[in-house]
Amino acid sequence: MKLSTKIGLALFLVLASALSMTTVLNYLRFDQTLHTLLSQRMTVILNETSQDILAGIDLGLRLENMENLQSILNRRLDMSNDIRNVAVLDCDGTIISNAARSADDKVGSGAAISQQPRDQWIDFAPGIATAGQVLRDSLGQCTGQVVITASAQASEAKLANALSEMWKSAALGMGMIVPILGVLFILMRRRHRVFEELHEDLARAVAGEAPNIRPHDGDVLTESEIELIALYREIRDQLPHDSDKDSTARVSKTPAETKK
Repeated sequence: MKLSTKIGLALFLVLASALSMTTVLNYLRFDQTLHTLLSQRMTVILNETSQDILAGIDLGLRLENMENLQSILNRRLDMSNDIRNVAVLDCDGTIISNAARSADDKVGSGAAISQQPRDQWIDFAPGIATAGQVLRDSLGQCTGQVVITASAQASEAKLANALSEMWKSAALGMGMIVPILGVLFILMRRRHRVFEELHEDLARAVAGEAPNIRPHDGDVLTESEIELIALYREIRDQLPHDSDKDSTARVSKTPAETKK
């Protein structure tokens, strides 16, 4: 593979890698943005629900005895279309009240939820996000917990569409770069041709062979290339020729013949 081809291929790979890395970084940033927006929405609803319930707890009411608990959960469910379920559980994970958009959205067993190490958490899984908060009374004792489930399918659909558009943009960018790389390849190949032919002619000169037609006399060369060729010709003219070799050989043989 010629040097110009190697340089062109290396440039193409560098640009392709740069576009790919930029696309991946933009994808990760967009993914983080979508997760942040959903997390903030769920956090707001979770905090408002917890504050309403804690107001009743501060009055000495138990979660099981709150008559307006279901209406509170229904109002919070209507605050966002992404919210699929709002549930209140006791400290052991048993469901006390539950508001869901459909039967499929109802929260299941809360045993795993009750084992969360923090008082407030948000977990993401494929297609779904879960946020929860432990309810504590004025003495710091656990009185229950609020769990919100949201659908992440809309965010994942937006993310998939954005990824497709990003790769289309990257492919378009590579398509626009290819003609520029083609021009650079032609220029590099032309300059490399000067060095290649000078190297071949130098090999002929060292071997004592006659030079080819003076290279690039009719080409439109840059000033540096003209200086390079002039320097090469000056060096080549200083190399010994075939006639010099023949005379040297005859001189070296004459003393030996005299001794005989």
